[in-house]
Amino acid sequence: MCRVLPLIDNTKVQFYKSKNKEKQHKKSFNDLYINDLIEIVENSFNEETLLSLALKTGFIKRGRKITASSFVKTLMYSVYSQKNVSLPDITDDYQQYFDIDISKEALHKRFTASAVEFLKEVIKMQLSQNIDLEADNDLKSKFKAVNIKDSTKFLLPSIYGGDYPSFNNFSKEKGALCIQFEYDLISGNWLSLEITKGTRNDQADSKETLAQIKEGELYIRDLAYATTIYLEKIIEKKAFFLNRLKTQIGVYLIGNQELDWKNLDNKFKKSNADILDLDVLIHQDKKIPCRLIIQKVSEREYQKRLKTAEMKAKSNKLGLTDLHKIKMKYNTFITNVDRKDLSADKIRKTYYLRWQIELVFKTWKSFFKINEVKKVRKERLECQLLANLIWILVNWRFFQAGNQYVSSIDKSKGVSVLKFFKKCQKYRESLRNIIQNPKKLKRWIKDVFFDHIEMCICEAPKDKTTHYQIIIENLYA
Repeated sequence: MCRVLPLIDNTKVQFYKSKNKEKQHKKSFNDLYINDLIEIVENSFNEETLLSLALKTGFIKRGRKITASSFVKTLMYSVYSQKNVSLPDITDDYQQYFDIDISKEALHKRFTASAVEFLKEVIKMQLSQNIDLEADNDLKSKFKAVNIKDSTKFLLPSIYGGDYPSFNNFSKEKGALCIQFEYDLISGNWLSLEITKGTRNDQADSKETLAQIKEGELYIRDLAYATTIYLEKIIEKKAFFLNRLKTQIGVYLIGNQELDWKNLDNKFKKSNADILDLDVLIHQDKKIPCRLIIQKVSEREYQKRLKTAEMKAKSNKLGLTDLHKIKMKYNTFITNVDRKDLSADKIRKTYYLRWQIELVFKTWKSFFKINEVKKVRKERLECQLLANLIWILVNWRFFQAGNQYVSSIDKSKGVSVLKFFKKCQKYRESLRNIIQNPKKLKRWIKDVFFDHIEMCICEAPKDKTTHYQIIIENLYA
C-alpha cells in the first residue's frame, strides 16, 4: 500500500511508492547532514570540552564527585518544570544514571555564580556549532540569512525582584525575566540567546547588539527594535531590514515634503487600490531612505482596531485624532530591500514570517515549562533554566534534521514546530539514552526519529499557505 501525507491544499501526495523505497530513502537521506548532527551532539557533551569550560569559569577547581559532564546532563534531563523538580529529584538522578551519591545539601552548594557562568559558556559553545543546510540545496536564497528576533518574558516570585526587576505595567510586585532570542528562519540555526532583566527592553537590546549585524542578511523584527541607530547600521553593513512603521514616526517624500495621510487616504478611495509602494525618508532628524509599503486592511480589521483604540483612549482620558484614525486603516512596512527581490505584494507575508518565533516561545512554555518556577536560590533558578534551554537546543537540532528530511522529499514542505515539540516529549528518555551512547545515534535517527517526523508535517488551514511555502515563493530566486 502507498503511504500518503496531506498537503496544505487538502490534496494528497505520494511520498513513497513502496515500503522498500521508503526505507531506501531513509537509509540514503543526506548522510553527510546526519553525520554533522551527530558530531555536534558528541561535541556538545564531550567530557574534555565540558571540563575545559568548567575550569575556565571556575565551576570546577579540583576533583569532585560532580563532574562538569554529569552536572550538565543531570540538570538538562531533570528540568522539565523547575517548579516541580526538587533537590532530592536531582540527587536521585545522579545516583541512577551516574552512580554518584551526593546529599541535597552538597548539591545545593554547587549552585553558584560560577555554575551559572559555566552553563552560559556551554550554550555559547553550542550556538557556535551550526550546520550549513544550504550545502545540498539547489535553490538559491535572495539573502544569506533571514534572521528573526524577539523576546519573551515571564513573572518570577517577588524575592527575585531585586535581581530581575519588572516594568510596572508588567507586574508591580513580582520580578520578571526576559529571554532575547534570534534565529535564522532558512537554516534554523540559533544565532543568539540571552537571559536579561525584565526591564531591559527590546529597544535597548537593538542598540547593544549592533555588532551582530552581517552583510547580505535580512533582519525581520518587531516595532520596538527599529531604532534610528539600528536602521542606520543595517544600511552601513549592507544588510537588509523589514519592519512595521511606528505611527508617530515622520515620513517624507523625496524632496522633503511630509507625507499627507489624508490626501493619501483619498487617493486610495478613488483608485480602489489595496497597496502602495513609495520611496521615502523616515525620521525627522536623521532622515533614512527606504521603501514605504502601505497596505489597506479589511473593513472588519479596521473596525476592530478602531474599537480597541477608542477603549484605550477612553481609559487614558484622551481623544482619537482624525490622523490616527486614518493610519489605522493601513498596514505600513519599511524596508531597504530592492523591489526586484521583494515586491510590494510579498512584503506583508514576508514580514509575518516573524510570527514563527512566537510559536517557538509557545513551545518553550507549553512543552518545556520554562515559565513555571518556584522560590529557590537565584543561582539554582538560573542553572535550571539554562539547562532547560540547552535541552531545548538539543531537541531543536533534531527539528532541523526533520526539516531537512522533509524538504529532501518536497522543498515546499517542512515540520510544524508545535507538532514536533509535542511529539518529541514521547522520545525524551529514548534520546537521553542515545546521547549517553552516541554510537547508536545514527541508527536511532533513521529507525525511530524519522517515524516521528512523518507525523509532524506542517499543514495550513483551507485556502491558506504554510510559512514554508511563503519562504520558497518569496525568498528564493
